[in-house]
Amino acid sequence: MVQGCGNKCVKYFFWLINFLFFVLGAIIVGLSIWMLVDKNSLNTVASTVKVDLSQILSQVNIQQLNSFLYVAIVIGGALLVLGFFGCCGSCCESICAISIYFILVLILFVVEVVAIVLYFVNKTNLQQGFQTIWRDELVSKYNTQQQIHQVLDQIQSSLQCCGASGCSDYIPYGAFPTSCQCATIQQAGCATVIWNSFESSLIYVAFVGIIILFVELLAMIFSCIIIGAVKEKRSQA
Repeated sequence: MVQGCGNKCVKYFFWLINFLFFVLGAIIVGLSIWMLVDKNSLNTVASTVKVDLSQILSQVNIQQLNSFLYVAIVIGGALLVLGFFGCCGSCCESICAISIYFILVLILFVVEVVAIVLYFVNKTNLQQGFQTIWRDELVSKYNTQQQIHQVLDQIQSSLQCCGASGCSDYIPYGAFPTSCQCATIQQAGCATVIWNSFESSLIYVAFVGIIILFVELLAMIFSCIIIGAVKEKRSQA
């Protein structure tokens, strides 16, 4: 066992945090797999907690739900792996396991920092790309695909917007949709409205991101402290 009260506190706190990561990852993976395998799982949960989800479930797109569940499995799996190496490394005082843990967290840390930098560097291009995708994949198919027609009508009515960047997006495809009000006012594009809404709430995303980066930095510092304490104990043996 590592020597010193401070090192022991770091070790036990490190183990506890990673145990919580492991349990959280197991819950996320387990629930996601259950929902993928059993299509009535949401109804089962709703009936258990006595909540009526019938209206929400009737509007859920199965393909989108499955995509979300696959992403959840990846995130839960990552938490499982990190929690496993963190718990095993601190409990068994394994330098190898803690080193693997440190490398994994470092990779996540670097990827997140690079993603943040790339976002601010390519901010304008990302916004233009979002508008282009909205125009090419949604607006252009408004008159040919009923599902897209209904989704766009709902978005344009609720957000009081039209097209990707404005009413002019519909000119090549015929008349303006009834969900737009282009005859009376000049409406903003839906892609523009959604992007501006995202940017207005970016401060909350940044706050969560800073917390995640801080936790990852703390995890790397703790893992280095434990590795140093284990090496010191072994050198004295």
